[in-house]
Amino acid sequence: MTTKNDLQDKNSLNIFLNEYFNLLTLLVLLVVFALAYFLFIGPKFKLTQAAIRENIESQKKLYAEQEKKLRDLKTVKEVFDNISPADLKKFNNVLPDNYIKEQLFGELEEIVVKDGFLITTMSVMSDDAVDVDGNPMPAAGAPTDNEKIGKVTVTVSIGAINYQGLKTLLKTFEANSRLFDIESVSFSEAGNSAQLEFVTYYYKPAQ
Repeated sequence: MTTKNDLQDKNSLNIFLNEYFNLLTLLVLLVVFALAYFLFIGPKFKLTQAAIRENIESQKKLYAEQEKKLRDLKTVKEVFDNISPADLKKFNNVLPDNYIKEQLFGELEEIVVKDGFLITTMSVMSDDAVDVDGNPMPAAGAPTDNEKIGKVTVTVSIGAINYQGLKTLLKTFEANSRLFDIESVSFSEAGNSAQLEFVTYYYKPAQ
């Protein structure tokens, strides 16, 4: 049987719950939110913060690199603008734009003939030459390290030349503004003839 004291205890508990229900509910919610934060929200929030900081640092680094490139480009432009047309022409002579066979023939003829020698035969092979079937033909010597620089191998036979004249001609090639790499030299004193094999270079335009 329910005693009077039991009824009083139940009434006291009900009164307590009624009076402090809102407070108890708030405490329970706070505990739930605290557990959720420490178990789920907190770690995820920290990871998000770290990712945002890393992204900001990456963007700052990228911006600094792009800013440096822009400064370098401005410096290059200023240097280029200060190059005189005469110096620019000399540079273009060292590494001409594209390979023009007729132009190379003319330059070689001018170098050889001006010293009183004769060109008897000449053959030219560029590194982009193809055979009748359209297949690339192997160029003599080693390829260049830079794919933007083309190579032309020239073999020229020269007549009416003696040993002293050959030395003079080789010095003329060395002093020429265009780059010539002499790979082989043969000389026939009896026939007053010589044969030179050398390589010259040109700039390949963008495809």
